[in-house]
Order: sequence, then C-alpha cells, then structure tokens
Amino acid sequence: MTALCDNLDDRVPALSFRDDAARLREDFLVLAAHEIRTPLTSLLLQLQLMKRMTEREPEKTPAWAAAMLAVFDRQLGRLARLCDDMFEARRAEPPQRAPARQRVDLAALVREAVAAAVAHRPAARGAIAVAAEGAVIGRWDRSQLERMAFHLIKNAILFGEDKPISVEVRATRLWARLIVRDHGMGIAREDQERIFAPFERAVPVERFGGLGLGLYIAHAAARAHGGAIRVESELGRGAAFIVDLPLAPRPTERGLPARRGRLTSRRGLAPRAPELPRAAHLKLAHHRLQRSH
Repeated sequence: MTALCDNLDDRVPALSFRDDAARLREDFLVLAAHEIRTPLTSLLLQLQLMKRMTEREPEKTPAWAAAMLAVFDRQLGRLARLCDDMFEARRAEPPQRAPARQRVDLAALVREAVAAAVAHRPAARGAIAVAAEGAVIGRWDRSQLERMAFHLIKNAILFGEDKPISVEVRATRLWARLIVRDHGMGIAREDQERIFAPFERAVPVERFGGLGLGLYIAHAAARAHGGAIRVESELGRGAAFIVDLPLAPRPTERGLPARRGRLTSRRGLAPRAPELPRAAHLKLAHHRLQRSH
C-alpha cells in the first residue's frame, strides 16, 4: 500500500486546483462583463444623444462641454472594448471560434485599427507609420482580425515608450503577413511564450494595468484562421509581433476532402491509416516486447 501511495503523481491535486481556479476566474469575468455592460449601454446611448444635440446647435455648446464629451466618448469606448475582451476570453475554445469568413482587405482593416487605437491614445497619432503593398485580400473573420490588429497596435503604443511604431502588411501567393514593431522596453526571452496565455503579463500590473487578455485574443484569432503569431524581442530593444494568415481557408475547413485524399483514391491505393497517439504507440511497443520474450 505504501509503494502504491509513493507512486501517485503529486501534481494531480495542484492541476485540479488550477483548473478550478481558471474556471472560476472565467465565470467571474463573464458575470462582471454582464454587470458592467448593462449600465454602460445606457451611458453610451445618453452620450450619443448629447453629441447629436451639440452637433445640431454647436453655437450653443461651450468649448469645455465639447471637450468633456470627447473624453467621455473615449473612456466609455474603452470600457465597452474591455467588456468585449472579457466575453471574448470565454469564447476562446477552438470549437467556439470558427471564423465567419468574408472578403476582407487586411491593409484597410489595419488602418482602421490604427485609427481606433489612436482614438484611445491621441498622443500616439504621429508615432505610427503604416506600410502596405496595396490591398491584401483574404477570406477572414473581420471582427476577429479587427480585434487582433487593435490589440497588437495598442500593445505597441503602451509599451513603445513614445518611440516610433511601424505596422507592415504584405502578401505572398498564399499567405498574408502583419508585422507590428515598436522600439520600446522589449520582452525578456523567458516571458515570450507565456505572454500569449490568458491573464499573463510580463510587466507589473500596478504600473500598466489591464487584464492580460489582448495578446491571448490575438493569438486565438490567428490560430482560428489556421495561422500563427510570434514575437521577436530583446529587453530594451523593442518588440516585433508577426502574424501569418492563409489568404483562404484550408480545403478541409471548407468541408472538402484534402488533395492528398483525392489523388490516393484515383490511384486506387489504400487510404493511409490514422496516426496513433503517443500513449498508444508506447502500449503497442510494450505488447510486442512481451510477445517477443
């Protein structure tokens, strides 16, 4: 009995606890987002009404009132986007993130994302340069890519230390690439993988705030499209976030058989057996070893 207890994996309780904590945190985020969204929607409606009234009679609107409305608009928009991020974090599982594909110009979408990010940080207006080789057209989910581009650009503004930021969009025959590069504080090598996980941060929360969801949402959007995202960075030398996206969905995603499958059937060859998981391979190898003895 003692030997059996000694062989138990002492990581199981810790893993279970972490899973439960993650679920509680996600449930709390969704509940908090719902509770914030209700009064926020009312405030946004009132703000829109006030803006229309001031636009109809600008001569009767004091300058200080117009300035205050602009601040309210910016900050309420920030809260609305935060609520959206909290909902999005809960919908990050692959089965729930099937892209609603349509024809999208990535270059135009990125310019819109830059404008949205600058609206939150007007001081960054002159720091961002966008380079694109004409239109870059693909079949993507506009909403997911808008969120991805916005978070990457906002991240560059936040950690770029007021230095120039470059945003590049280009395409090959099959792929599109988005690069968002800043020249700020950079990211330590040991932090470059975990920053794409939910709620992970490489900087003190007290100094920068936020929930640590932006890069996680960007990563989920890239993966949902069959693409990838990575970061190249060194401490003190800025960071470059690089996103690669296929211009069209893969054949299997469209519900069509893969090209290799069609060729195999025409040649009359037997279909390839599915690969076994690693645990099954080990079990099979152990069984063969016992038979050989």
